Amino acid sequence: MPHLCPPELKQLYRQGRVLPFVGAGASIAVSWDHGGSKRTGPSWSEIVEQACKMLGYEDPELLRMRGNDLQILEYFKIKKGNLAPLTNWLVRLMEADDHAIRQSRLHSALAALDRCKIFYTTNYDDFLERALTLAGRQAQPITAERDMGFGSDAVQVVKFHGDFNSPENMVVSEAHYYDRMRLDGPMDLKLRSDLLGRAVVFIGYSFRDTNIAYLFRTVNAMFSMLPNSFSGKRAYIVFHNPSDFEFSLFNQRNIQIIPTFGNDRSTATSEILEDMAS
Repeated sequence: MPHLCPPELKQLYRQGRVLPFVGAGASIAVSWDHGGSKRTGPSWSEIVEQACKMLGYEDPELLRMRGNDLQILEYFKIKKGNLAPLTNWLVRLMEADDHAIRQSRLHSALAALDRCKIFYTTNYDDFLERALTLAGRQAQPITAERDMGFGSDAVQVVKFHGDFNSPENMVVSEAHYYDRMRLDGPMDLKLRSDLLGRAVVFIGYSFRDTNIAYLFRTVNAMFSMLPNSFSGKRAYIVFHNPSDFEFSLFNQRNIQIIPTFGNDRSTATSEILEDMAS
């Protein structure tokens, strides 16, 4: 039985009041051949594990015993002088061709959300904007203030944590996150504006993602400033195989779970989005 979108969210979508927020789980849905083996976009954990290997730790858990993932990346920046070795590895890794993007059902479903004129993503890759372009929709990546305010009809893809084309704006290490948690930068101010009258749908995030607590704090802090906003839920998350643990913790954060089940997370999420757009 296909997974269905909640009726109230479908109504918000038809009104053009849904703001998708796309995480690493979407990048993992893109797969391509590399030297005879299958490759996908990396998860956050894989990025941290690669940083550990570059520091000479074959077992990432040896560093995780000392600190959390953001602290490990901060340590990497201190020891290497900058994050360039890690971002260069990511650039070389993200070599998916257009065929791989087209074959991603999840990205096709995202690109088909034609009532959504703005997408947010914490991913550094360009998979989302390429999927929109391949679907015949003009996409405008936004990584900094300089990209804002042109009055274009293009779909905005707001790279909330930067991307490879703007490495100076990438949010990766502990210090970066602390800077962003002040919620007063240009990207935060844009998000506050874009949230007006809209509901957020988190796609491709897990509860273990380091940035998820930060994002929820950001969104809830901004929604708390909107006392006259429309009633009802303001934030949803598509979450695979949830238990009472996730339901309870997300509910405390004022986020409604849209549950999916089964072995194929990407397909289940795609079904939610396809139903939303139907």
